[in-house]
Amino acid sequence: MRLLGVCLAVLLASAVARAEPPRRDMREQTIQAANRAVAERRLADARELWRALWEAAQAPEAACNIGQLSSRMGELVTAREYLAICVRLDANEAHRIELARVEARLGRLIVRADPDVTVRVDGRELEPGARETWVRAGDHLVEIERAGRRASAPALVPAGERRQVTLELPPERPELPPERPELPPERPARPARRPSPPPAPGPTWPMYVGLAGAATAAVVGGTALAIAEDRRVTAVRRANQISPMNGCAAPRPGCDEVTALAEEHFTLRTVAIGAFIGAALLGAGTGVYWYLQPDGASVAVARRW
Repeated sequence: MRLLGVCLAVLLASAVARAEPPRRDMREQTIQAANRAVAERRLADARELWRALWEAAQAPEAACNIGQLSSRMGELVTAREYLAICVRLDANEAHRIELARVEARLGRLIVRADPDVTVRVDGRELEPGARETWVRAGDHLVEIERAGRRASAPALVPAGERRQVTLELPPERPELPPERPELPPERPARPARRPSPPPAPGPTWPMYVGLAGAATAAVVGGTALAIAEDRRVTAVRRANQISPMNGCAAPRPGCDEVTALAEEHFTLRTVAIGAFIGAALLGAGTGVYWYLQPDGASVAVARRW
């Protein structure tokens, strides 16, 4: 009996040993076929071959190749999904750089809604509990649904930015009790109204005008201040020439010129102060306009990240 068991174990080990090389050969043949498809620019075929290897063995190189091929094919959302898996399994710096490059070309969409609703983005249903997803840059349609009630809103997501959309389902209509058949039939529920489109971005020309005006006023103020200082120095020098001891404290010949220079100095200094004040006001007004102007976000907007 013991001899029979030993024979069976030997036969089983021999069968496993004979079966293992073909499995490795199959993997190598699949990798060679995928590389050949890449060389022939059949990227979709190569990606399917790597996907088969990923589903069979969950190998890091398969996830990395799927991500890189999807990036070359322009399918950035799929590329980001598999490159994230690739980085998690193989923390190589080149993989991290490729993942960052793909994420910079995508946007992130945050959906604020009740926790028990179904969320769809462009018809694609998100996983239960997921409220943030990576999307391609551009326009998208966000929908939520629960028990036949729906709500939706458009969302514009630029590359490298995050947008947030808040949706609420319409209120439930109360059901009529069955014991009152004399009541008139209910009117059909109105479809959920689409929210108003996002505000158009404000014009940018007031910012350029404000900045140009502030810069011009600052230049005028600086020039006037420089000329005023020159008039003051000239007036002091001329007064010392007239009387080194007292200057023009008492009326003397030539003091009229000194008085005229002093008046020019005062006038130019007043102009310079006014120009500087105007430059500050224009700069502050331009900053306020930039902060308050509409930026075209769908519902709620987070600044650039």
